[in-house]
Amino acid sequence: MIIHIMGASGSGTTSLGEYLAKKLDFEVIESDYYKWEQTIPEFQIMRKKEESDRLLIDKIKSSKDLIISGSLHSNPVTFPYIDLIIYLKCPTKIRMERILKRDKELGRNSLESDGEVKENFLGFLYLAKNYNKLGEDKRSKRSQKIVIKESHAPVIYVNTNKEISILHENILKKVQKALKKLHKSHI
Repeated sequence: MIIHIMGASGSGTTSLGEYLAKKLDFEVIESDYYKWEQTIPEFQIMRKKEESDRLLIDKIKSSKDLIISGSLHSNPVTFPYIDLIIYLKCPTKIRMERILKRDKELGRNSLESDGEVKENFLGFLYLAKNYNKLGEDKRSKRSQKIVIKESHAPVIYVNTNKEISILHENILKKVQKALKKLHKSHI
């Protein structure tokens, strides 16, 4: 079973993925780690699309129950494998506050860095802030609607304008109900 948790950056995809993985006994991965070279600092060099596709498909095929948090819009080869989508919606202001807070909590302090790290983070902030306006080639509302349409998977929509941890239990119940339905339809 493959669950894809998506939404704009800062909407809570990573924390929800980790929570659900523990509760459902699923493995969890972050899509970004399959799209970017593993560098320090992170997210400085993007992998070639073919390599990213291959890594993701290999992971999907080798996993029984897997949660993928993040965005798969640039990896359409993964769409047929998605069994359930959880789409997180959150106001831009709240998401941007979360992103900046997380950057500091992780000790990155990207805005205080020099050169390329700061420039890359500013670019990321621009993309995150403009999620609702960007085109299909970026992590955007448009591109994620394409994932929903082309994967043909059922979707659970969740508004995460409250602290995501407060919503965890309610989301878990919705996911468990959806998984029961999916298991029945696969029998």
